[in-house]
Amino acid sequence: MKGFLHLLAGGVALLVLAACVIPPVPEPEFGIVHGPPSRAFVDATHSAGIEAVHRGEFAMDGVEGYLGVGQAWGDYDNDGWVDLFVTGNLAPNVLYRNLQDGRFAESPWSDQLAFPEQVSGGAVWSDYDNDGWLDLYILNKEANTLMRNLEGQGFVDVTAEAGVGDTAKGQSAAWGDFDNDGWLDLYVVNWTCLPDCKPVDFETHQDRLYRNNGDGTFTDLSNTMARDRLLGAGFAGSFLDYDNDGDLDVYVVNDEYANPIGNVLWRNDGPGCEGWCWHDAGPETGAGIVTSGMGLAVNDYDNDGDLDMYFSNMVRPMTLLTNDGTGGFANTEDKAGVGVHENGVTGWGALFFDYDNDGWRDLFLAATTVKPRALEPGALMDMLFERQNYLYHNQQDGSFQDVTPETWKEQPRPTMGAAYADYDRDGWLDFVVTEWNEGFTLYRNQGAEGAGHHWLTVRLIGGQGVNRDAIGARVTVETEGGPVQMQEVKSGSSLGAGNELSLHFGLGSAAQATVIIVWPDGSVETHSGVVADQIWQVAR
Repeated sequence: MKGFLHLLAGGVALLVLAACVIPPVPEPEFGIVHGPPSRAFVDATHSAGIEAVHRGEFAMDGVEGYLGVGQAWGDYDNDGWVDLFVTGNLAPNVLYRNLQDGRFAESPWSDQLAFPEQVSGGAVWSDYDNDGWLDLYILNKEANTLMRNLEGQGFVDVTAEAGVGDTAKGQSAAWGDFDNDGWLDLYVVNWTCLPDCKPVDFETHQDRLYRNNGDGTFTDLSNTMARDRLLGAGFAGSFLDYDNDGDLDVYVVNDEYANPIGNVLWRNDGPGCEGWCWHDAGPETGAGIVTSGMGLAVNDYDNDGDLDMYFSNMVRPMTLLTNDGTGGFANTEDKAGVGVHENGVTGWGALFFDYDNDGWRDLFLAATTVKPRALEPGALMDMLFERQNYLYHNQQDGSFQDVTPETWKEQPRPTMGAAYADYDRDGWLDFVVTEWNEGFTLYRNQGAEGAGHHWLTVRLIGGQGVNRDAIGARVTVETEGGPVQMQEVKSGSSLGAGNELSLHFGLGSAAQATVIIVWPDGSVETHSGVVADQIWQVAR
């Protein structure tokens, strides 16, 4: 947002019309390629019974409101079907139970998570205590909340005893076992200190890293990270092994609005350094870009065996960081055609997922429009007006084709959050989005594209020193004549979101696959002749 800030003498940043003339965006080196509009997705919100609403308010100076959205998929009752939790911001949160027939019903335990007196944003599931039941971490405008799952029969607030009630303006959170001790740790991404930034209160406004002690409690290890790099206005973050060295690093997408430090790539350098060694490798790897970062997608979109990252921006083109395999990144959004070189676009949540099961991850981007609230001089700018979302089909050569459905263009919405799952267990990935101050839309993938393509969903269950969710494990799938695909199990990315923990692989025409699993402890399993078109479960 920095390009639109007019800093007043009192230090409060306002977006004013006179300072907010949006400059024309230069033409990309490679033009966007448009393909036939996709027919893959249908709006299943009503038929599925999703009726929750989102009610929010937000002032650009940070004085009022909370820019929070949350949507998280997770099988809380262990019946094999993913359930859905959504946060309402000013409206109550809702937990939906999957009825296994394409419909959802409000869970009997939804009221325990509604938080009518709270203002909730992001949410993410994980089994932090390794008891076999997914627990839920909810980010709030004030203290965040950890809700422990009582074996599918309700939830209990364990925030105080766990010690993870961070009180900053949390936007997103991610779980990952950075020390490979078999217990999931937690990184909390906080937005900004506004309106009270002079001076910044380090204790209440920085990002947080919590180490799981294995006994239901956590230790705050934020002091092991460079404090000035924890003070960005963060929107999204993810654990990932970007350098393929076997341990989880952390990438944080920051908005330059309040503190232009750039995005941060925390390289995990192992034990020591008064607790643990972390180094911001952003500047030396090309990942430390200073921009108005918003949402984040992480996956190996080009099937070359390392993790790439796509993050959204406000007004500027989006960024595609392609991993070069040596620990560095290059921004290839122009060549790939996914920058969205259009005036007034604010990108939010983003997803890498293979919607047509051809073995190559495609891309979804949630977006809104920036424009004045009113046309008189001095009018404030706003960025939450309706706009079409974007769908890009992977062309298997490093580029994407814009296949955005016509209905999305004809019926634009103020979309921010997004998360994917195969909620109806038909082998085609679906997704849900949050629309600011409106509600939620569930897009069902009807398999209209990629007909005849096979698929394989891999669900890992940890044990014997590996966290129960197997977060951080890597799965490689090989098929005859198809690409070699690699994905990493993760919890938390996009924007305030939790995708389904199982890994979905499109197999194209292949009816079987070889699956190689690298568990977080480094042990390797190879399984040949795995039959396609199934949810395949592997336990330690």
